[in-house]
Amino acid sequence: MAKNVFRSAHEANDDSHGPRDTSARAKGRTVLPQIYYFIVVPEDDPTEASPLQGFSFGMTAASNLFHIIVNLPADVLELALPSAAQAGRRTNGTGSWQWTPVAVYALADVHVPSERPFWVMLTHDTATASRVDRWIKTQRYRPMHVSEVHARGRIHAEDAEPTQLLAHFRKILSLVAQDKPEIERRLVTEGLRNWNSRPQAPFGRPVPEHNVSLPNVMALQGVGYTFEGSGPFVGADPADYVRLIVDLANQVLDRRERTYSSSAFRTTPPQPDVYVTVPALYSHIYENGLNLSPGSDSRPIRDLLQMMRGQTKYQLYGNGKAWAAIMENPGAQAFLRLRAMETRIQVIAAGLTAASTLSATVRVPPAVNRAQGTIRQFASHARSEKSKPAAKLMKTFAEVQKRLGEAVGPELCAVIERSETGVKLVTDVPLEWLPLGNLPLMLRKDVSRITATPGNLLIGLLSRTELLHLSADAFRKVLIVSAFDPSDPIANILLDTIEHWRPTYGAKISVSVVKVETRDEFVAALNAFTGAVMIFDGHGAHDSSKGYGTLKIGREDVSIWDMRSEIRVPPVVILSACDTQAADRSHATTANAFLNAGATTVVASLLPLKADSAAMLIGRLIWRLAEFLPAVTGPEGRAVLWSEVMAGMLRLQVVYDLLMPLLVERRLSKQQYADINTQAIHATTNQEPDWWDDALKRVGSILNLDADGISALGRKVVATSDAIRYTQVGNPERIVIKSAELLRAVGYNIEDS
Repeated sequence: MAKNVFRSAHEANDDSHGPRDTSARAKGRTVLPQIYYFIVVPEDDPTEASPLQGFSFGMTAASNLFHIIVNLPADVLELALPSAAQAGRRTNGTGSWQWTPVAVYALADVHVPSERPFWVMLTHDTATASRVDRWIKTQRYRPMHVSEVHARGRIHAEDAEPTQLLAHFRKILSLVAQDKPEIERRLVTEGLRNWNSRPQAPFGRPVPEHNVSLPNVMALQGVGYTFEGSGPFVGADPADYVRLIVDLANQVLDRRERTYSSSAFRTTPPQPDVYVTVPALYSHIYENGLNLSPGSDSRPIRDLLQMMRGQTKYQLYGNGKAWAAIMENPGAQAFLRLRAMETRIQVIAAGLTAASTLSATVRVPPAVNRAQGTIRQFASHARSEKSKPAAKLMKTFAEVQKRLGEAVGPELCAVIERSETGVKLVTDVPLEWLPLGNLPLMLRKDVSRITATPGNLLIGLLSRTELLHLSADAFRKVLIVSAFDPSDPIANILLDTIEHWRPTYGAKISVSVVKVETRDEFVAALNAFTGAVMIFDGHGAHDSSKGYGTLKIGREDVSIWDMRSEIRVPPVVILSACDTQAADRSHATTANAFLNAGATTVVASLLPLKADSAAMLIGRLIWRLAEFLPAVTGPEGRAVLWSEVMAGMLRLQVVYDLLMPLLVERRLSKQQYADINTQAIHATTNQEPDWWDDALKRVGSILNLDADGISALGRKVVATSDAIRYTQVGNPERIVIKSAELLRAVGYNIEDS
């Protein structure tokens, strides 16, 4: 499953890969201000990738090109604006860099369009740079070429700076005006006319050069800070790395907080302010290592891999004898270099995406990867919970949280706790369960995740920085694909639940149910749908022997990985099925397959789901689309990110799991249930931080519980709640939902759906 998933230049700029719902789409012909940065890599074999994490070999060699971009403008408006406005546009994503990797062969049939004429091609090696030069000569609106290889007609990577782009883009715009006099270009003309130098501010002290410092340095460079290096950083104490990360991350958050007074955030909310990342190896390497030929020559490689599998700190440790053998073994040295390149490409790509929104990056220690054994034990208990008491599940979940908390440490947790607008995980480990106070991270903050493996998919998802603006009306169409065999005893649980909820949302939501029993019927149902949300209702599995996740369509096991070229996927996919992002399985999950096929985000399951509870969550979610979105985005309201919509739903789910058993047991009256639930709805809608504590205190008061009793009740509910079984993968924060009025205010016209 570690295939090359880099989008071609055509795909990266093709509207067919945008929202499937057309209720919000810019009309007319306009020259867009975005600058498109393409990192062009050699023609790697698309079936081959690095064996440890799954990156294209050509991409790992070109990692330095990512860093160049932060010193260049994101669009042709940026340098015509005051520095405060530039920083604010970073924060809410309207001023993010649009970048994508592309294999050089993909350029053959690509032409730079007049509506999007501002392109920059970045190259690393001689052969690729020469092919890009030849392609550029075929273009009417020629991209600028920035390369690490010196040649006439190129800008060397070390010399690239904004004024060179200004002169080039003015010429390009003149050609567009000559060819297409009718095209609207006033905004970009004004922007190019008023470019100024980006204000520069010395950071104030030297910063050590290291992967742990690089992402936050990039974020600050992107808003004009200049840095003086103090040489390579080799910490004698692991605490030295933590102090460096904490200091720089807090500097970024302090700078970001100065943008929060912007009135533009009503129409486009801030993006997540904290990225949490850690490199990883493929899960099968942690479990079984690599298949190496036996013999004394392979022993140093095996020792090196064992060090990597057991790594807990920022440095790689091993005994002196083993290191001496590794340093003398060419194969082991090659693996060591490969791992260094993999680590750097993940760090610098995630750093560029975080810098695009002026977000802090917290590089957590590799010790979090060592928690997978405890996570597998918890998942095993969840799979057999019918035969085991809830206390067993609570105990193992507490152990998972303890392991994650100890691995991350209090200093880094304190930085994560500072998040005000959301946390983005770039990790294979379900850090959604990291304890922050009496709640896991996923319930304390708005959280989404991109997995670290396979590396090519990681890069592809990190590069999807463009915002997808949709009206609230786009969410009035919901497709439910019911894929059960008719004889399945749980086949109608969700459908019956929807019918139960239908009177509450009435005509506000159009729910289409399509029953499928074959692969072809499933493909046809997806391709016929033009709305924003698809819900899959059926069985999911992730068989360790197969190594990838599947969905059961009727009686057939189907891999979404095999359907990429056949299906049209809506922006939001919700998988009401077991193990679609299994916490204890490989990277090749069903959720990742949908992302690979074009979904912006997937709501997936970390663990097996209980049919009744899963159905209730979907019913409540549809009600939330009917009531919450219109209320929040109404005429006097604000825009909302999909990540907030779903995170709020999971918070309300855990409140439901607190209250409903007590109502059934008649320990709460219907009125008490309604009052506490209503309060929780208002608190989560208004993003009040004490929503959970308030609900617990009110329940504790009714049940006459002391503080310890309230705390124990809270731990039990969280550990057994379906809320912690779901995760948001992909980029839910890139979906911006707003009213028709706000869409028009930011330059969109509303079409009939």
